[in-house]
Amino acid sequence: MTTAPHNPFRPSFGVTPQVPAGRDHTVLQVGLALREGPGSPFRFTLISGTRGSGKTVLLNMLEDEARRANWHVLRVPASRDMIGELTRQSLPRLLEELDPESEQTEFTGGSLASLGSISVNRRDKYPSEHSLRSLFKQAASLALCSNSGIFLTMDELQSADLDDLHQLSDTIQDCVRDELPIGLAVAGLPAEISELLQHPGTTFLRRAIPIETEHIPTEEVEKVLQDTAAIGGKQFDPPALREASGIIAGYAFMTQLVGSISFSLTASELIGEHEVKRSLPLVEERIGLQVHHPALKVLPERELEYLVAMLDHARTGDIARSMGIPANQQSTYQRRLKDRGLIRSPRYGHVEFAIPYLREYVRKHYRPGIERR
Repeated sequence: MTTAPHNPFRPSFGVTPQVPAGRDHTVLQVGLALREGPGSPFRFTLISGTRGSGKTVLLNMLEDEARRANWHVLRVPASRDMIGELTRQSLPRLLEELDPESEQTEFTGGSLASLGSISVNRRDKYPSEHSLRSLFKQAASLALCSNSGIFLTMDELQSADLDDLHQLSDTIQDCVRDELPIGLAVAGLPAEISELLQHPGTTFLRRAIPIETEHIPTEEVEKVLQDTAAIGGKQFDPPALREASGIIAGYAFMTQLVGSISFSLTASELIGEHEVKRSLPLVEERIGLQVHHPALKVLPERELEYLVAMLDHARTGDIARSMGIPANQQSTYQRRLKDRGLIRSPRYGHVEFAIPYLREYVRKHYRPGIERR
């Protein structure tokens, strides 16, 4: 009895695909920045994008690149106790890694003639009682001595405590002024990041290079599908490849999702157009649960009304009339939804849904008056 080939696609958030797509240029720029001296701008990057656009995967890829550059990676938790976790756990562990003599041993009593009576006291060279600034500068200084550096990453930036973020930013800025080897890559949702950057404690983050996880070109989507399927011993025929790339529409998560379901639905070694089309209802259901539902459940009612109005109208003037609001108020809702990455403007005065199958999800689950079906 032969076993089914292993499915090589990974349609899960935050899991790096076996064949990543569309981010090589960013990885190259950050890698060069880490190998260059202090002052290279790509040492500090701010990644934004909608759910499923590949933010966390890009962070993973940047971490791997930092390790290849012989830098030490430190993941910063976007939690309510960020500073506590850094000073009590993450930084002391990093200092132990950087300094083999981080634990000091003292003989406090007894004599060498009687080994049984010797008492030993061990204490940390870098106790957690030290300040965040002190621990960071010690770690970065040790890294500098070994021709290395400290590369920090933080996902879900919008979840971080603002005061903690302010303290972390000041500490990093202090290291930069002292020309210590430190880098930072953070990621989050567009609207929340935009709001966060208005806070006076995030000045340093505003200077970071902004990176948007944009749509992946069709030819690269097709290459990822084909190369990933080959890992599992299958391939897409040309019509299937065209059909799949059309469904995916350059959306990173959809590449893995469509690829995974089409692969699993195919019994032979050749994935055909029929299997790709069969995957569509399952793809719609999965992206609705994993992307659309979490994105819409946090929207204010008027922004949901705007999306419902878009089911019948593409012109912004028609949407305003449908909602019974003046044009300037329509512009406010339009801007907010664009910031969230849910809609875009293909041309002046027109809008369209920005995420695959979001229109279908809104039509299925919402009705005028914003009562969820």
